[in-house]
Amino acid sequence: MDFLFIIFGIIFLLTGLFSGFIAGLLGVGGGIIIVPITYFVLLNLGYNTNIIMHVAIASSLGVIVFTSLSSIYSHIKFQNIDLYVVKKWFLGIITGSLIGSYCASLINTYYLIIIFVTLLFLLSLNMFFQKKTIIITNEFPHSSLKNSFISNLIGFLSALIGIGGGSFSVPILSAYKKPIHKAVGTSACIGFFIAFPAVISYALLGRNISDLPPYSIGYVNLTIVFLTASTSIFSANIGAKLSTRTKTSTLKKIFAVFLFCTCISLIIEHFIY
Repeated sequence: MDFLFIIFGIIFLLTGLFSGFIAGLLGVGGGIIIVPITYFVLLNLGYNTNIIMHVAIASSLGVIVFTSLSSIYSHIKFQNIDLYVVKKWFLGIITGSLIGSYCASLINTYYLIIIFVTLLFLLSLNMFFQKKTIIITNEFPHSSLKNSFISNLIGFLSALIGIGGGSFSVPILSAYKKPIHKAVGTSACIGFFIAFPAVISYALLGRNISDLPPYSIGYVNLTIVFLTASTSIFSANIGAKLSTRTKTSTLKKIFAVFLFCTCISLIIEHFIY
């Protein structure tokens, strides 16, 4: 059993390397990788299937707190963060994040996995087939109502499934004709304001839950967070630096295939076996 825990510890270290690099490079939420891997690990360790998806989501957001800070540091140096967008979305992101985490705590694991797989599948399709950025307008909206709706929706969906905000905010910012490097950098900053309040919320919401893995504060497992974050903060920094001078179209297609395979694996594991 001790050997098994060592193996899974190594898996989380490698997960951190991969998820951090992809998050920094493509601007997608690292939780796209962290959540399913954490779910499979906890499932194979024999933990209660009614809570492992919640633990995976909450712990993923815990990792994103550290990863986003690392990415922010790099993007600030390259002036890739649009502070006007952050200012407009700040409150909505936090509000949506808190509502999303609360709703997730009320949803059965069965339906939570369906929501996760559905959104992951749609994101993979968008990543694979989108040949060029869809432009809605040439300037960022100034309407408080519109910005409130967008930011709340991003915060809600991101906290609900634990993937960070980049998967939603990068396409939206690109649609408002923000340069891709600005969209990725701004999304890293937004990711922090999604993850931090959501982690606190998940920790409080899960405080009376039994059968949690050791060293958990509510749904947030500290072992998973610190193992994964210990490598992701370095790889996120590398990914962020490469994003300023790398064409990522081919890499996005490869990653989209990986996401699609992840969806299939979750469906087979949870709904067929």
